[in-house]
Amino acid sequence: MEFVTRHLIIKKFIPEYISIMYETWGCDKEVGKYMPGFRTDWDIDGFTDYILRTYKDEYHTRAVIQDKETNKIIGNISLYQEDSRSKSVNIWLIKDYWNHGYGTETLKGIIKEMKKIKLECLYATCDGRNLGAKTMLEKCGFELIDTIKNYRKDIDGVLGDELLYELELN
Repeated sequence: MEFVTRHLIIKKFIPEYISIMYETWGCDKEVGKYMPGFRTDWDIDGFTDYILRTYKDEYHTRAVIQDKETNKIIGNISLYQEDSRSKSVNIWLIKDYWNHGYGTETLKGIIKEMKKIKLECLYATCDGRNLGAKTMLEKCGFELIDTIKNYRKDIDGVLGDELLYELELN
């Protein structure tokens, strides 16, 4: 998956990006607060293992988000093939790019690309306390279809609700 938006370049993930990902968001507790599987005690080797476990999975597609103006890698995208008609999407951005529309711009680009391949549905989940993720999903037309109470544990061990969103692409 590779495409360009107004401010961003979405590029295929290659393992050489792992060290940049680790430095920009992989060891940032605030970025990882609501990410399942995130650990505050990662070193570069642990983070590399975390990323590569899904990179080599035939059901996952990973990409990186690059700022056109600075060429800086500012985030990561993960798409998981749920079934023949749907995928689930996750987006991570470094803090400096929060609340500036980059997540929404990225997600709108993904939606456009998924429509080209005739995908029928996109899913996304987020922690109910993650206001930025909820706002981004709703701005892009996703509908909340389920709430699982006390399902998500943040990195401080506090339980929160998992929200399941859906966007039909037809």
